[in-house]
Parts: sequence; C-alpha cells; structure tokens
Amino acid sequence: MKLLINGENKEFAEGLTLEELIRQLGVRKETVVAEVNRKIIQNERRADCKLAEGDQIELIQFVGGG
Repeated sequence: MKLLINGENKEFAEGLTLEELIRQLGVRKETVVAEVNRKIIQNERRADCKLAEGDQIELIQFVGGG
C-alpha cells in the first residue's frame, strides 16, 4: 500500500499498524509524535491504529541538544 510519510510517498505491506510502521522506519517510539490524516495518535493507541492506502502520516521527532 502507498503511504505519504512526511511528504514522501512510500510503499508498505497491507495491514500495517502505526506502531509497526514506526518500528520499520527505525524511529525511536519514545521520541516521536505521530499524526495520521491530521490527527495526533496517542502512544497507547499506535498498536490499534491500522493504516490504509493513501494515509498521510507525519512523524515529528524530538532531539536534545544545546
């Protein structure tokens, strides 16, 4: 299925959850805020959030620094 992730089209297998997508992309789940179709998905709901063809996903990572 095609997903739009941070403005970039990418292909993934059907039946993917948001949690699985974050894992596949190698993003640390503790440091990312995830939005699907302009709605923020709470951390505890990521495993239940099934993605569908054409979903628009924004992953915003927090990084420390000084």
